[in-house]
Amino acid sequence: MPKFDMGAAWEDSVVLLRSHSALTGTIAAVFLFLPTLAVSWFGPVPIQPAADASMQQVQAAFLESARAALPYQLLIALVGAIGGVGVLRLWLSRTGTSVGDALGFALRMIPTVVAVQILLGAALAIGALVLIMPGAALGGPGGILLLIVGLVLLVGLCAYFWGRLALVSPVIADRGESNPLAAIRESLALTKGNGWQIFLFLFLVTLVVLIAAVLVGGVFAALGGTESGAARLLSGFVEAGVAAVGGLVSLAVTAAAYRQLAAPGRENVFS
Repeated sequence: MPKFDMGAAWEDSVVLLRSHSALTGTIAAVFLFLPTLAVSWFGPVPIQPAADASMQQVQAAFLESARAALPYQLLIALVGAIGGVGVLRLWLSRTGTSVGDALGFALRMIPTVVAVQILLGAALAIGALVLIMPGAALGGPGGILLLIVGLVLLVGLCAYFWGRLALVSPVIADRGESNPLAAIRESLALTKGNGWQIFLFLFLVTLVVLIAAVLVGGVFAALGGTESGAARLLSGFVEAGVAAVGGLVSLAVTAAAYRQLAAPGRENVFS
């Protein structure tokens, strides 16, 4: 069983980012940057509760903003998934693949990608219900303690399975696996014994991207001042740029992890 090497994976990620850079950059611009920019500029504006709003009013404003933004975020996720599978296809293809072929392949894989997201979302919802609802229903000091324990367990499980399921998209892109359950099983097989290492790798890369985004966002916020129109334009550029760059980096690190761990003959994927 090979052990995951973060250093080697990062070096391979850099190699992938440099390869087909013009083609992958174009796909990222069309499928990651532009949709995020359009929603940021023309989508619903988050509701800002009043300064003296109660906790219930703040919660109601947050829920209403989330409800209004949900269709747009789902559309961004779907378009981004198409572009992501196309980029992975370019990187992982063992033969010459054009952008048209890669995107055509990605379009054919949309049902699989959507099915995977539904399965993972359902698993997360069930896990949240099992681990959080007992504490929330019990109430009192015991319920609060049980709720905290449930939240800690849920976060830990999400972190672990983030690492174990990180290779689902590369499996779909490289092998053309159209069965969502088979793609999930193959990711579990490839990451066997390396779940926490892959999670740490992904977490560190994500953390660096977020820190860079905050710094860049702070600079643009200072340039935009307090005028709402200019601030929204600049924040839209920052958000879209972070989505494109962060998305490409995330794809590169998962592709590098896949290239390092991909091997035949894996069994006992849940051990």
